[in-house]
Amino acid sequence: MIEPHRLFEILDRIKRASVGVVGDFCLDAYWELDSSAPELSVETGKPTHAVARQRYSLGGAGNVLSNVVSLGVRKVLAFGVRNEDLFGRELLTQLRSLNVDTTGMVLQPCDWDTPVYAKPYLDAEEQNRLDFGRYNTLSPETERQLLDSLKRHTGTLDALIINQQLPQGIFSPAVVNCLNQLGQQYSSEVFVLDSRDRSLDFHRMTYKINASEAARLAGKSVETNEAVTSDELRQYATALFSRFEKTVFITRSSFGVFVFDGKRSDELPAVKIAEPIDSVGAGDTAVAAIACALAAGATPREAGLLANLAAAVTVRKLRQTGTATPQEILDLAATSNIGR
Repeated sequence: MIEPHRLFEILDRIKRASVGVVGDFCLDAYWELDSSAPELSVETGKPTHAVARQRYSLGGAGNVLSNVVSLGVRKVLAFGVRNEDLFGRELLTQLRSLNVDTTGMVLQPCDWDTPVYAKPYLDAEEQNRLDFGRYNTLSPETERQLLDSLKRHTGTLDALIINQQLPQGIFSPAVVNCLNQLGQQYSSEVFVLDSRDRSLDFHRMTYKINASEAARLAGKSVETNEAVTSDELRQYATALFSRFEKTVFITRSSFGVFVFDGKRSDELPAVKIAEPIDSVGAGDTAVAAIACALAAGATPREAGLLANLAAAVTVRKLRQTGTATPQEILDLAATSNIGR
């Protein structure tokens, strides 16, 4: 439970924060296919798929950044890599439309396709996804420019979110080493890690991970985040804290967030939301809320509560990787037991 005045205070302080996001910036492409009888290609004789409508939104680290912006952060910086291909131009356009600082988005013209998750939909059902950018190679010059940008700006931030999505993305050994060194150099700054499969390369950072990933790191296999028990959560969180030496946030989907700061553990239940819901992107919302709350001086427990509220706002936004505004969070808190 968090008192309304305290929630308002944290959200107000977030407006004065400066937050950076470094990671694998992607586009999500939504292609709605015409369900009528397909035409046959004159050249191949095979059926064609007509795209009736298309839309694009920021994905990967871009969606994390979108959530940071929606929370009202004063200054937001993006650190990543793009190409000047058509998707790269759309990526940069969308970032600039959010009024974020994109000087850290390094242009690599060769051996780099802007990462895209292209999702065709037929009769509202997602079909086989098409992925762009799986085989990217970070060039030495791109790496140098990215490192220079991180070193130049990190000391000016209140928080830096590290978001690793792609096996072959921006996180070369040199970039990982640089981020670890910056975390030590600016120990009073909030560094929050959200890594899909490179987490053990980092250290001494606040760590956000979902329960099934935490189980995997412990050598266990579970199908859902909810399948991990409370005792297992404590075991995993303790092991992760000994590794990272910072607060661990384990997200549990409909069960909320587990927080462990080395001394105290909190099981924070999720806000109850009626169906239908769409949980895609909820983890991005959670990590953004955690980082922004900590940057604003919130306790780990308060950051976990804010993450629950923000995620509950976004899961109600169907077929999109939604974001949460301060007003939406306050409105939800007023009608839930978390905000009272």
